[in-house]
Amino acid sequence: MDPQDFKDLLNRYAADKCSPEEQREVERLMLKYPLSKNWKWKSELHKNLIKDNMRKQIFNQVDRDLGKHRKRKAYWMTAVASLLLLIGISTFFYLQLHKTINGEQVIAEAINEIYNDVTLTDATGRVTVLKNKEQILDLRKLIAKDAKWNSSGSLNTLRVPSQHQFNLVLMDGTKVRLNAGSSLSFPTQFTAVDRTVKLEGEAYFEVVPNHSKPFMVNAKKSQIKVTGTKFNVAAYPADPRIITSLIEGGVAFHMNKKQYPLKPGYEIIADGNKNSVEVKSFEKDQVMAWIDGYFIFNNMDLVSVMKHVARWYNISVIAPAVAPTKRIGGTFPNTASLDDLLKDLELLSGVKFIRKGKEVQVVY
Repeated sequence: MDPQDFKDLLNRYAADKCSPEEQREVERLMLKYPLSKNWKWKSELHKNLIKDNMRKQIFNQVDRDLGKHRKRKAYWMTAVASLLLLIGISTFFYLQLHKTINGEQVIAEAINEIYNDVTLTDATGRVTVLKNKEQILDLRKLIAKDAKWNSSGSLNTLRVPSQHQFNLVLMDGTKVRLNAGSSLSFPTQFTAVDRTVKLEGEAYFEVVPNHSKPFMVNAKKSQIKVTGTKFNVAAYPADPRIITSLIEGGVAFHMNKKQYPLKPGYEIIADGNKNSVEVKSFEKDQVMAWIDGYFIFNNMDLVSVMKHVARWYNISVIAPAVAPTKRIGGTFPNTASLDDLLKDLELLSGVKFIRKGKEVQVVY
């Protein structure tokens, strides 16, 4: 195969736009045609993005083959190892937060979403797709209607894709609203000791009081303990921080064997990378804006603004390493198209956005 044809095939492979036959062709040719230094790429950044996306696609393929074709899996683990040696160890960790290459940084990276709708997955792997018209799921009604869900030991996961939000009512009556790109894992029936759920992403909780059976939210390496209260938690995987904002009642934030009590009107910002915990007051309207369908940027720097935008629209954002000093303020509906929002942000920030599919390049 001509190197240019192979490079075009890699672009489709990285964008997950290959047919099954083309995917097999990439796997067959991967070691035969390594990513040569003398190829003419758009930029070093573009080449490294292709490398990283290829790596993720290969590991996804290995995971899909697990348990079905053990010999093929073993072969591809060897192929992956060989490919990584060709690419170089530094590329393996390329897309870490704020990693810079040739003066550019990756602010956010789009994730691969299998479903466009909200999904509920049970312990057996059975997936129920909840269409857009369904804005709320009451677990009590679901169990009453479908006995297959009535298993005290089962752990379920609700996943919300980009540009969606969803309301969930747990078995104890606790209400949870999940933001885009978030997931919540929870048992069908809580134990006799506590009520524990696991969060990835952002959610607003209204917990039913029960002092003898505390409600626990596990997020990354922390735990939030409550008996009955209203609070918001932001714990996205790509962000090292966990932000717990208390609206009403009281919570205790636990991390590194330490406990931090919180009062209404205050939030805890725990940074796992820096191993730091900060307590400060917050503006309720800004924290709760996502529930009302808005972005509220209150004198926020451009990098932080684009992180919020990237999470909702599920896009990758790449920018020069040196950010402008200008800060942005304003309220924007999240129902607007991405292109319209970018136009508004251009007027406010003075920068230019170049969009190519799910990637947005920031030009200062």
